[in-house]
Amino acid sequence: MDSIKKYKIGAIILSVLTIALGAAMIIWPDISALTACYLAGAVCIAMGIYELIRYFELGLAGVLFRFDLGAGIFSILAGIILICHPLGALTVLPVILGVYIIMSGIFSIQASTELRLFGYSSWWTSLILSIVGILLGVFMIFDPFTGAAALMIYIGISLLVTGIQSIYTIICVSKAFRCDEHQKIIDAVWHEC
Repeated sequence: MDSIKKYKIGAIILSVLTIALGAAMIIWPDISALTACYLAGAVCIAMGIYELIRYFELGLAGVLFRFDLGAGIFSILAGIILICHPLGALTVLPVILGVYIIMSGIFSIQASTELRLFGYSSWWTSLILSIVGILLGVFMIFDPFTGAAALMIYIGISLLVTGIQSIYTIICVSKAFRCDEHQKIIDAVWHEC
C-alpha cells in the first residue's frame, strides 16, 4: 500500500504541473510557441517516465494503471519530439497534445467505470470530466484557431481541465481503495486430496 500512496502523490504532482502549464498558457497566451513546445515536452517526458515506473513497480496492485506501459512510451516519444524538433513540432503541437488529452480521458473513463464496479457513488463525475477532456482533445486536433494566442489559450484550458480531471480521478480511486468493503481479507485453508 505504501507504493500505491507514493504513486498517488506522484500522480497528483504531475497533474498539478499540467494545471500550472495550462494556467501559464491562459495567463500568457503570447508565450512563444517554442517555449510552449519545450515546456509541454518536459511535462510529457516526466509523465511518461512516471507511468513506466508505476507500471513495472505496482504489478497486480496497479489494476487501474494497466495501460501505463503504452501511455508511458507514447508520452516519452511525444516529449522527445517536442524538445528535439520544436520548430517541426509546432505544426503538430495541437495534434500531439490533443492525442495526449484524449488518451488521458480514455484512461479516466476506464477508471471511472471500474470505480462504478467498486460501488463508488461519485464515479459519474469522473466520467463527465473525462468526456469533456476527450471532446477538448478532439477539438484541438482539428485546430480551428486563427491566431497563435487563441490556440495557446485553448491548449491552456484543455491542460487545466485534464489536470483537474486527473486529480479528481486519483482522489476517487483512493477513496474507493480505502473503503472497508474492499479491504476485507478472506481466510482460506488449503486441503490436499
